[in-house]
Amino acid sequence: MLDPDAIRAGLAPGATLPATIYCYDQVGSTMDLARTAIATLPPTALPVLIVAEEQTAGRGRLGRRWVAPPGSALLFSLGLRPPAIVTTTPTALIWLAAVALLETIEAETPLSAGLKWPNDVLVQTTNGWAKTAGILLEGGWDNGALAWAIIGCGINVSAAPDPPTTRYPATALTIAGAPAIDRLSLLQALLRRYDFWFRQLLAGDSDRLWQTWRSRLLTLGQIVTITTGSETIHGEAVDVTRSGALLVREPSGVVSAIESGDVGLLGG
Repeated sequence: MLDPDAIRAGLAPGATLPATIYCYDQVGSTMDLARTAIATLPPTALPVLIVAEEQTAGRGRLGRRWVAPPGSALLFSLGLRPPAIVTTTPTALIWLAAVALLETIEAETPLSAGLKWPNDVLVQTTNGWAKTAGILLEGGWDNGALAWAIIGCGINVSAAPDPPTTRYPATALTIAGAPAIDRLSLLQALLRRYDFWFRQLLAGDSDRLWQTWRSRLLTLGQIVTITTGSETIHGEAVDVTRSGALLVREPSGVVSAIESGDVGLLGG
């Protein structure tokens, strides 16, 4: 089981996050525990990191379940009060989590990584790109500004869901070709990249982060089918807006800005 002291020992000197770390053997959802921690901890105890070996009620986007055998994944949530620049652009926290994870995977393993809009982290396998991690953002608003946020992340390290149970191809880092991975070292490396990008946001700079996130989107230039809550849109993913919306050029030539939705497989 991962240990708070061991995690903290591998963080950058003077790191801005996390201020508090809790590790559990089994929880319902790290997101739920992070929400409670934000509501009860003093401001000096934030950001708070909640790590679990197993989740019995883990979830991804649209309420989908996230299931992983105990000890086979990195399952955590980071609860925080957002930097001022993020209060009106919450998606910057998705950019932070995604870019940090891409950088960590490519620094700590021989794998190539990329992003499927809006928040899936993929690695390249012998059969093409497959999902190895998902990111979830939840938050609370006060007078039109983001008051608190939780970044949830699940990374398949050594086990992946059975193919019939997933909407898209899924894999794990070791299944995709990475050698045996020490989860503690991987988490420490990831938190160091979180801290780097969080410092940029604290300084009021989100441009470099946005450009980096945009440059790693495998979805751009692809023909995609996107299912939203009310319609299905088919066309070419041509760009993303500064707020993170995906711009899709439909066969009619109309360009639609999609704020959220399920993206069909790359290239189809």
